[in-house]
Amino acid sequence: MSPTANADIFGPGREALALARAAFGGRGFFVSARALPADFVRAPYTFGEPEAARRDRLAALTVVNHPIVPTPVGEPQGLDTIAFFAAGRSAFPAAHIVVDLELLGHKLGQLCLSFGADAIVGMIVDQRALRLGERAGSNELTRDEAAQLLRASGFEPCEGLPEGRGP
Repeated sequence: MSPTANADIFGPGREALALARAAFGGRGFFVSARALPADFVRAPYTFGEPEAARRDRLAALTVVNHPIVPTPVGEPQGLDTIAFFAAGRSAFPAAHIVVDLELLGHKLGQLCLSFGADAIVGMIVDQRALRLGERAGSNELTRDEAAQLLRASGFEPCEGLPEGRGP
């Protein structure tokens, strides 16, 4: 086996998740919105970009008291997406790192919560129709489902973001 075969690909995720839990006292947040709120800052990333370019891209963000939403340029790619979330948490340990469920979906969004995200944004409804037929791709969640996504990553679910929400 090569030396990199033993590399711990989950190490950055564990570190990022610990930072997220510490920054917000173990609370994870869900925000109901049809579109991303105007004060949320998109942090674009490109599939396969070198780590140095990713660090530079994060360093160039001027984030003052605004939640950060990692946003793929093109289709989101699993490992690349969670690596960017972990890098975002490391770069901004006290900022809200937000999963846009409309872009990433529930499954990848859940992984991102385990790799440094502390909040999700998407359509939160009282009751949703079954995901069948033309609704199969629906990303709507009930409050209970949103809370379960957060609990599965060890967060105590809270609706909305608190005042003074940035770094």
